Amino acid sequence: MISSKGFTFIELLTVLAIIAIIASVSAPSFSNVIANNRLASTSNNILSTLQMARSEAVTQRTAVKVCATNAGGTACGNSTNWSAGVLIMRGTTVLRVVPTDNPTVTVQSSANEVVYQGNGTSAATTISVNDSRGGTARTIKVNVVGQACGGSSCS
Repeated sequence: MISSKGFTFIELLTVLAIIAIIASVSAPSFSNVIANNRLASTSNNILSTLQMARSEAVTQRTAVKVCATNAGGTACGNSTNWSAGVLIMRGTTVLRVVPTDNPTVTVQSSANEVVYQGNGTSAATTISVNDSRGGTARTIKVNVVGQACGGSSCS
């Protein structure tokens, strides 16, 4: 009798069927992971933009503002909806354009702009980052000292 090594066709089909079942069960939960990642990415992007603007204001000892971008990305759009993107401006000079690249995520601010003074202070502002699922919002808070924080790090 000759001994053969390897897998039979039935064994290969069984393994493929098990892999297909596991993939079909894990796909819906993976879409939640992607949505949570988009939400976290957008809120971290806004948070780092606020921190950069504060640093720029203190470094240059002049007022720097963060605001929603207009359609052309060249000036502030007079809106509390920051979903189209955010600008960092010093006077009339645009320092940085920060797009929010997630069409399913909306960014809403309690003010049209956050203005950091030369000493790093600002008016208190709350920025809410939401997605199409509704109840999964992230909040970024800027206090009067100018510190921006998000999630559980806010006190």
